[in-house]
Amino acid sequence: MKIPKLHLWIPAFNRFLLLSCIWLILILLLRAADLAGVNRFPAPPLQLISMAVWMDVLTLLGIIRWIVIPYLLLYMLVSRKLADGLYLLLIILYLIISLSLNLYFHQTNVPLGADVYGYSLKDIRQTVGAASGEISLKTIGVLAGIVVLAAVMIVWLSGRKITGDRRGFWFALLCLAFCFVPVSQALTSNRLKPEYAGNIVLNKTGFFLVKTQEYLFPRDWGAEGFIADENGLDPLFRAEPVAPDQYPFLYKPAQGSVLAPFLRETQRPPNIVVVIVEGLGRAFSGKGAYLGSFTPFLDSLSQHSLYWENFLSGGGRTFAVLPSILGSLPFARNGFAELPPAEMPQSLNLLNITARNGYHTCFLYAGDASFDNMEQFVRNQGVTNVVDKDSFGSGYELLPANSGGFTWGYSDAALFRKYLDITPVDTLTPRLDVMLTVSTHSPFKVPDQAHFNQLAENRLRALGLSREQLDDKLQYKSVYASVLYMDNALRTFFHDLAQRPDFNNTIVLVTGDHRLPEIPMRSKIDRYHTLLLMYSPLLQRPATFPSISSHLDIAAAFTGLLQRYPGFAVPAFATWMGSGLDTAREFRNVHHYPLMQTKNDLVDYVYGTWMLNNGSLFKILPNMDLEPSEDESMTRFLNAGFNAFRQQNNRMLQTGRLLPDSLYNAFMKK
Repeated sequence: MKIPKLHLWIPAFNRFLLLSCIWLILILLLRAADLAGVNRFPAPPLQLISMAVWMDVLTLLGIIRWIVIPYLLLYMLVSRKLADGLYLLLIILYLIISLSLNLYFHQTNVPLGADVYGYSLKDIRQTVGAASGEISLKTIGVLAGIVVLAAVMIVWLSGRKITGDRRGFWFALLCLAFCFVPVSQALTSNRLKPEYAGNIVLNKTGFFLVKTQEYLFPRDWGAEGFIADENGLDPLFRAEPVAPDQYPFLYKPAQGSVLAPFLRETQRPPNIVVVIVEGLGRAFSGKGAYLGSFTPFLDSLSQHSLYWENFLSGGGRTFAVLPSILGSLPFARNGFAELPPAEMPQSLNLLNITARNGYHTCFLYAGDASFDNMEQFVRNQGVTNVVDKDSFGSGYELLPANSGGFTWGYSDAALFRKYLDITPVDTLTPRLDVMLTVSTHSPFKVPDQAHFNQLAENRLRALGLSREQLDDKLQYKSVYASVLYMDNALRTFFHDLAQRPDFNNTIVLVTGDHRLPEIPMRSKIDRYHTLLLMYSPLLQRPATFPSISSHLDIAAAFTGLLQRYPGFAVPAFATWMGSGLDTAREFRNVHHYPLMQTKNDLVDYVYGTWMLNNGSLFKILPNMDLEPSEDESMTRFLNAGFNAFRQQNNRMLQTGRLLPDSLYNAFMKK
């Protein structure tokens, strides 16, 4: 095939430039619509707009640098119409994807990454159902306008020509040179404060494409250089491992209990009730909540409880909460619970350890327990009873449906009443009961909505905000209303629970699965910042702990507590990622662990009062805000621990084992 001389390629170069200009204009139109959907800018508008436009240009160049050669070859050697048609098809595809991603962002205030690949079609349908009917007429009008403008622009501009010069040639050369410029970090990093400001700036499609690339072509962490001991172990891990090559998470745990001094001694092990509240974050609960507290009952209860105010969830979504709290388990590929049953390693966790010691175990969820594979996970751990939306029975109150007809399931009040209805008043058989609520989930529709909306508005007005601040917060009134509803349902639940004769030997834990994202977050750690409240008639004195602990520390703390009861057996070895709850009365963090943001986003690592996010280092302040740091030695140190965890996690996936079968079988059959 004869290749045309260079000057004959000029029309192809110019055509590529023209179509790229169409694409850029459409991207800027999408950005204008995106920014129009922001009610109040969390940073100077000019700064945000300029950074946003730069992100858009960077996204375009990051895409078309891989298109320039195929387009030119098609144009000159195959068919000009085919080259144009495929390019315009890519533009239309980008438009559709961008509109969808922008809609997602305005529903959740966080950009969508590769976590979408970690959900089943059924889970996605539920999530989409929650958002359906919540899109305003204004948003629909803006989207329709963009589609019409895009169609007109493509038809009109695609018929134009750039003639007579070499602008197209230099542009194509720029695109080719850009192939050697790394853009992934720039398209996904967010160091602005608050975090919401950085999320606004991000090009949502660029972010999604980079995260998709990382998902499809993951890095080989085994090839990463890091400081390690001779066994390749995490240099930050202080417990002595048993067999690091075969069982990287298996070690001999420390003896004793930090919780025992706070509790009266009894001969019988206590009932344990774990209430996991959907979306409960410290940002809007408790003393010093920077959004103001909307949980008056929990605030009051915390004064009579053991209360960890700087508590972290194991994940940024619900998928991580059960494995983290009940088993302190590693995250595997997309979360431990997402592993197929045949690939899920056997583990010794709170569910099967307590069951082995005569406990009755139960899991109740107000929604569909197949979501995030929750039912599969708890049944795999031998839970005695599972109750969810499909097995509630009649006589219980469903959450109001949104305008699209969707409801997540039953109200918090209904969940607590169901629990009390099915739980026998039996003072002889101890219980471990786990409940997960759903009322504080989008679309934030709760019973007696008008009443709780008014309570939320009254509480917002009592904060002494400026008119502008008040208007900004009132747009989240339904979210705050759902929090107030949840808090009131908890008040009734504790009142009713206290009437039972077995309450005197019961410990109740209240925590959040993660901080809900629909109210903009101020920092990366805000997503994980929840609380842990431990209330019981067995408590000898209340206490508040400013020290940092997490969901990953609960299993170690409670096995340590339970083993002091006569006849309660615990394994000699453990695979906890956490080391136990810290009861220090000052702000500190003696722990270190990864935190998994989404099912495909393991980018956060906490060590002491430091946090590593996507390679960027932050200092954790006493108010749990973050301060950027340029400490290179500390960055290397945290990267060492983080990379070592990734290797251990990968080793667990390769072997399919957390502990030897002999150890598991010997303990469970005793």
